[in-house]
Amino acid sequence: MNIINEPDVSKVIVWMYGGIGVFIAALMVFFAFSGFFTPMGVTGIVSSIVLAFVEAVMLLLLRSLYRTRYILTDEELFIKTTKLIGGGKRISLKTIKSLEQTLIPFGVRIFGASFHGGYYQIPNLGRAFLAITNFHDGLLIKTQDGNYIITPKDSMNFKEAIETRIR
Repeated sequence: MNIINEPDVSKVIVWMYGGIGVFIAALMVFFAFSGFFTPMGVTGIVSSIVLAFVEAVMLLLLRSLYRTRYILTDEELFIKTTKLIGGGKRISLKTIKSLEQTLIPFGVRIFGASFHGGYYQIPNLGRAFLAITNFHDGLLIKTQDGNYIITPKDSMNFKEAIETRIR
């Protein structure tokens, strides 16, 4: 039997991505207007097109927050995320060395999207893959292959479910 955990998405993170998206959309309209009705010309139109691409990425990241899943099977934990933050990860339950609740740490982003995930260099832990949707349900998974931090809804119950499958 598979357990599919849909994480609790933080309103702060959603508002941050949404606010940035609205700001980029406003800039896009401003530059398009400037391109057609001021001497800015082609530069404004090109700027608007570039901003449209950035807006698309922001909307994909916002959608990704709600599509993140943690799927636990009898043999593995599958972290389902967008390719924008590193794609899905499969963790064999046999490789898990430890599980512990954690606060979401401060780290240096190597690749990914701030406030959602990717690869980070974290002091006293090293490199880790984060797939987070809030700042309070952190679960640190240390494996033979690397470290992972996820934020499943009700992390204590999810941790117990993983430990039960490992035994």
